Amino acid sequence: MKKVLSVIALALLMVSCIGPMGPMGPQGPQGEPGEGVNWKVYDFTIQSHQWQLVNGADQLNSYYMYLFEGNDAPEELRYVVENMGEVSGCLVGRLNNGDEIFYPLPYENYYGSDEGNGEMLWCEMYKYDYTRNSIAFYVYYSDFYTATPPATCTFRMNFKW
Repeated sequence: MKKVLSVIALALLMVSCIGPMGPMGPQGPQGEPGEGVNWKVYDFTIQSHQWQLVNGADQLNSYYMYLFEGNDAPEELRYVVENMGEVSGCLVGRLNNGDEIFYPLPYENYYGSDEGNGEMLWCEMYKYDYTRNSIAFYVYYSDFYTATPPATCTFRMNFKW
């Protein structure tokens, strides 16, 4: 019997707490301004013919780069550097069904082909760096096979400060 009365009393307490909301209280004092995070996202597309070869084709220490600077570089780079922010990004690709796929930078991919007289193996690495007024993208090949420029690439970069 005590259990039944306890359950009924508990149910009455729960039901009696439900009702219309009362009026809003007065506005509190204005707080100090807080620090928020600012961010901006940019897509950078580099056409295959725009990649610039550094050093000679197929030579040691050769690689490809493309530099966005001056008016081509985002103004937000200055805010990132001055406010100790960060830049992160990814290489944007496409799946066979047309969906976008995102590869976080730096991104390394491995390839291989059968040349008839043996296998040819290599890897590509995509990287970037930035200053207060420029951002550069790089493509490195494991065997410095740089006679053929990289394909057209789109990079999605996030600037936070």
